[in-house]
Amino acid sequence: MLSEMGSLIERHGGIPYPAPVLQEVYLSGSPEVERLVSDVCQGRIDMLVLLTGVGTQALIESANSLGCQQEFLDSMNRCTVIARSPKPARVLRQNKIRIDLMPPEPFTSQDMVKALETLDLKGKSLAVQAYGGPNGYLTRSLREMGAEVREVTLYTWGLPEDTSQALKMIGDLGRGEIHALAFTSQPQVGNLLTIASQAGQEEALRSILARRPAGIDQGVIVPVVVGSIGPVCSRRLTEAGIRIDVEPEHPHMGNLVMALGDHFQTGGIPPE
Repeated sequence: MLSEMGSLIERHGGIPYPAPVLQEVYLSGSPEVERLVSDVCQGRIDMLVLLTGVGTQALIESANSLGCQQEFLDSMNRCTVIARSPKPARVLRQNKIRIDLMPPEPFTSQDMVKALETLDLKGKSLAVQAYGGPNGYLTRSLREMGAEVREVTLYTWGLPEDTSQALKMIGDLGRGEIHALAFTSQPQVGNLLTIASQAGQEEALRSILARRPAGIDQGVIVPVVVGSIGPVCSRRLTEAGIRIDVEPEHPHMGNLVMALGDHFQTGGIPPE
């Protein structure tokens, strides 16, 4: 993803500044995950709701580690498979898994629930791949529709082993050397604040990200432009007290990069 995002930024004339704040931690050996793989293979799951590309890949790799990947993939094609967005859909297509339903943009939980209202869920055994953590709204809504819901966490978002680049970024933000900060997923928000807190920099970081949007005021450049990929990420930023200067109409990385470029072209011009 870093390479993909960096290429998009360069294509639009920007300079990428990668500062990873996430590390995927697969939970493939957990009894809960092993039980889900077994139940899919045994035909005990009627519907699978896959929320993320990372989680979908983790589920397939879990089946592989248990020595039943092909059986698992064949069994998935006998379930009703719902992909929340293009990211899990991409993994499913790569593995030749049929997708029965995908909600419209911006791919929020509310969009998912509305799309699922077209299906008869009463009495159905439904497994939800958790988004690195529980989704109370989604599972509650599905149960209200009559489904027997099981939410399974296949991975968590841990801190990266090396946080030096993220810490360097925080310092460069304070010196005004970074013009835009793009958040592409909601877990990045909490992890960035945690890294800053561990280094005694949280208050300074919050101050930078809470100020007025970037622009030129009497020749003085004011802080970094904050971009959010979409509504889910924006909600988390708002909860953390971080302003949002740019959010694209469609929640894709390419659209986020273009929206940031448009922002600078229409007034938020960075210094030379």
